[in-house]
Amino acid sequence: MFKKLKPIMPSVAFLLVLLLLSATLFVAPKKGYSENEKRILAQAPQFTLERLADGKFTKDLESFVSDQFPLRDFFVGVNSYFNLISGRNSTAPVYYGKDGYLIGAPADLSIDTALKNVQRFSEFAEKNKLSATIMVVPQCGYVMADKLPSLHGEYTDDKIFEVISENKGNMTFVDVRDTFNKAKNDVQLYYKTDHHITSAGAYELYKLYAAEKGLSVTNAYEIKTEPDFYGTSYSKSGYWLSKPDVLEMWYNKDLKVTVEITEPGKDVVKNDSVFFTDRLEESDKYPVYLDGNHSLTKITNPNAKGGKLLIIKDSFAHCFTAFLAEQYSEIYMVDMRYYRTSVSDLVAENGISEVLYLYGTESIGTDTNSSWLS
Repeated sequence: MFKKLKPIMPSVAFLLVLLLLSATLFVAPKKGYSENEKRILAQAPQFTLERLADGKFTKDLESFVSDQFPLRDFFVGVNSYFNLISGRNSTAPVYYGKDGYLIGAPADLSIDTALKNVQRFSEFAEKNKLSATIMVVPQCGYVMADKLPSLHGEYTDDKIFEVISENKGNMTFVDVRDTFNKAKNDVQLYYKTDHHITSAGAYELYKLYAAEKGLSVTNAYEIKTEPDFYGTSYSKSGYWLSKPDVLEMWYNKDLKVTVEITEPGKDVVKNDSVFFTDRLEESDKYPVYLDGNHSLTKITNPNAKGGKLLIIKDSFAHCFTAFLAEQYSEIYMVDMRYYRTSVSDLVAENGISEVLYLYGTESIGTDTNSSWLS
């Protein structure tokens, strides 16, 4: 009898394990948040005949099973490392690079989207009589090409820079490529587990901007560190055995500021530092810089000699602006993904005379929210 069953025993064992895991899915406590992936997990969907008929229930059920499957993190990690050792690194959304770098695969950048964004930026500055500057941060894989695996996709950041150069109008275009290429061997410009630039990388941007504007920069900072930082690239990769980064906060002891964060329908949040250190207690530590993404953030520095600056931005501006706060009496950071009030009114009501557009190439080539500037 045993000899007859022996050939099918592996299949029976697999089915039993699968049934056990499936049963566990419905009786085990449900996780609301994934620490590794840094995102809210899907919960059990509500069943109605209407939602079943239009397919929403089935779609939500698939998300629920995927997110809540027992030992999900383990299986995600096993899958990532299996793909790596089986030669499929080049097809992953995050490359396993050299020296511990987890590098996002090239974004699908749209030249048409980039062109429209640059034209809107130029038109907005002209309309509001603003002195305008544009800076764009390349993707990590473009700058850190020597850390990429031998097989990888093509980074088309140069095309974005070409669009900006040819369509900037009266804006000043500060091209960061040469500076980054020269500094990358001496300075860690990008995090190894995150797509953002480091504090040292942001300081390189700051010096470049200051040189263009004729500003004197501070070069003496007290640097405080926070270990065990895992960023967005880590969260998307499944490479759970990767070593963490170290966050750095560069403190200027003479910088005295007030930060006010405004979100529609919410109370104004105030802080007396560009660093929100309570965020270091959370799994996502990057919002320590100006509390992350918000509709409107105002920074007031009564001791600064500069005037009032508007920054239209994505998250690449946060660490950078922590340095730039030394220079301007008022900085207004606007994120067009969330801001739905007239930016022109903001400029007029506060007497703003300058604007800086600071984005990553991925945002310039994919994001369409600049249409709200019109």
